[in-house]
Amino acid sequence: MNLKKYIESSPGSVPVILSCPHGGFLRPPDIPNKLLGTHLADKNKYLITKRILQDLKKNDIKPYYILSKIHRSKVDFNRPARAHDAFNHNSAEAKEIHQSYHRTLENFYKDCISNYDKCLAIDLHGFTKPNSDYPDIIFGNIFGKTLKIIKDSEIPNSKRYWGFSDMVLELSKYFTLDDGLGITNFNLAYSGGYITHQFYKKDNSNAFQLEVAKYIRENVKLTNIFVNTFVSVITNCLKE
Repeated sequence: MNLKKYIESSPGSVPVILSCPHGGFLRPPDIPNKLLGTHLADKNKYLITKRILQDLKKNDIKPYYILSKIHRSKVDFNRPARAHDAFNHNSAEAKEIHQSYHRTLENFYKDCISNYDKCLAIDLHGFTKPNSDYPDIIFGNIFGKTLKIIKDSEIPNSKRYWGFSDMVLELSKYFTLDDGLGITNFNLAYSGGYITHQFYKKDNSNAFQLEVAKYIRENVKLTNIFVNTFVSVITNCLKE
């Protein structure tokens, strides 16, 4: 099976991994639908992630990245393989696609640590605000448990949670958000899915799930603000 049909990925030259598991759009008829779980994809998330990668490239920044091109109704990479909402367990092809995504993520992490001794992993997602009280952006980090790179606060210019704190600070200038560090009425469902959990015990890593409201992803002006801010944060973090 040609896995490149369903997963787009590339190693990088900086210690940053971008993952986009729910933006896929392909619905191959020979791969059966999941029997459980949501069949809704994250609208425009694949294209937004591609835009981020293109803009980073203009700054001579090449992160590691892995993007799903297969629709969530077929494979959900943010669920463990044992779960029936990950893929139809009667399909060997779906299982192979799921395994390939996570094998690639693991290899990217090992490569980051081997080459740079640190890793910032960002899992890009989307959600729909059920009411106006909800934040525009929600961070999932298992309530801080996947944020491990903590520099000494007594050292000049030291920053806590490299990459994460920068993203929170900059995005909060334009959107309301929940940083995920404490349990709130908004973030329990977005505290960090299976992909984020894979970084729970990994050394020298910061990992978080970044949930962006649908209305931002559907509005060109707001999408531009999000992308420009995201790219600026990554660029500035790598200069430190």
